[in-house]
Amino acid sequence: MGLSAVLAGAMALSMTPGPVIGILSRFFIDDLGLTRTEIGAIATFHAFAIMITSIPFGVLADRLSGRYTQVLMLLFVFLGLVTMSFSWDFWSLLVFSGIAGLPAAGANSATNNIIVDNVPAGSRGWITGIKQSGVQIGILVAGLTLPVTAERLGWRTALVLASLVALVGIASTLTVVPSAPRSPAPAGEAGERRIRLPVAVRWLSAYGITMGIGVGAYSAFVPLFAQENLDMGVALAGTVIAVSGGSGALCRVVWGWIAERSGHPSVPLLAIGAISAGAFTATWLAAHTTPFLIWIGAVMVGMSTGAWMSVGMMAAIMVSEPKQTGQSTGSIVLGFAVGLTIGPVVFGWGVDTFGSYDLPWAGVVLNFAAAMAMMLIWRLRARSEDAAALDRST
Repeated sequence: MGLSAVLAGAMALSMTPGPVIGILSRFFIDDLGLTRTEIGAIATFHAFAIMITSIPFGVLADRLSGRYTQVLMLLFVFLGLVTMSFSWDFWSLLVFSGIAGLPAAGANSATNNIIVDNVPAGSRGWITGIKQSGVQIGILVAGLTLPVTAERLGWRTALVLASLVALVGIASTLTVVPSAPRSPAPAGEAGERRIRLPVAVRWLSAYGITMGIGVGAYSAFVPLFAQENLDMGVALAGTVIAVSGGSGALCRVVWGWIAERSGHPSVPLLAIGAISAGAFTATWLAAHTTPFLIWIGAVMVGMSTGAWMSVGMMAAIMVSEPKQTGQSTGSIVLGFAVGLTIGPVVFGWGVDTFGSYDLPWAGVVLNFAAAMAMMLIWRLRARSEDAAALDRST
């Protein structure tokens, strides 16, 4: 139980800086004079930092150990949030948000390797879901506490206080996670394995792009959308993010269990794509019907878009060799980060250009339709390949 808690806490801390950009966006706009497009650009650069470092950090987790890689990621959380608190303009916040993005690049690889080293097969689905639920718990806590703290003490103080929690995470990791250093593989062998990642990883990485687009747009702009189109205050708009986090915390555990027992990863991922499309449609329509729909959308986002990584990470563990887990994980995180890079800036540009959230929301819904089509094609191809293999064997 202690290991589960430490892994969930590490994931919560490592992934929270991204949503923080959206949660505190009103303060950045008011105090630093930023536009919506610039908020999108900051979220995009944050994701770009994840994108370019995810595979290197995955290799590091394989060659070093999950334990020490996790400590390094939590150190980046501390540095990223502290430096963001000293931002004075767009460019400084852009750079510091990039530092804060580094933990999200390596946290999954680190925690997946810790699971492979310490948890037997058959029990990994639950613990993978539990540690992934930490992401949503972090979003829940950030959405509930940061806006209130920022209003009372200032957003800079709120970020400094949040950064101190990362130091607690480092101490907990060194205390609870067993030390299991890996012997480095020869350079040629390691390079060969990086080239020969399972085909399933490519499908999961491509699917991750669509999920990243949705997550990036939602976390960066739903608080502003709620304030500008539904007349919510800063604290209540932050609660929308918190609700999606609370919903996702439980759903990530369930999806992790389902993923380990499903016949093929495409089956739960197809369902997640469908629920995601419904979630973003409800959020979009809240401005045209009833604001109550934004809460339904938040719950559904937590059930789907916010929880898909449990399936992706369980699949990475299942299809990879033990010393290849970090590389497979890094590749999937890379796809997700590409989506995170695309989503916020395109969404923000769409709002600024067309003066409305309608077309950007519609575009994200179509993005999830593409995700569903992708998983359907993968499932049909997998069935065809299984049938062909059966014919050859008989």
